[in-house]
Amino acid sequence: MKSTVVTIIVILVLLVGLGAGGWFLFNKFRASADVENAPVNMDFNNDGKIDSLDLNMLLTAVSNKSANPKYDLNKDNKVDSLDIDLFNKSWEANQPATGTL
Repeated sequence: MKSTVVTIIVILVLLVGLGAGGWFLFNKFRASADVENAPVNMDFNNDGKIDSLDLNMLLTAVSNKSANPKYDLNKDNKVDSLDIDLFNKSWEANQPATGTL
């Protein structure tokens, strides 16, 4: 599971650099979690699920040094890597159990 999250983060970082062209490619790798189980509102695009699109919005906000409080998940008045870490931990904790290969 952790390798999946790391893979998604790496793909997101690469796609942020690729711009809109990478956005369409990335949609093939979408994963999601239930909004109801999240400890804070992480459904940034309000589509009813917490997924890689929301993570991409958070990564963009951090990259742009956004001051938008909706991305400040830990409520420390900064949008930074700590918010990304909280997103990843919350997202991972809300994934359905899938067993190991």
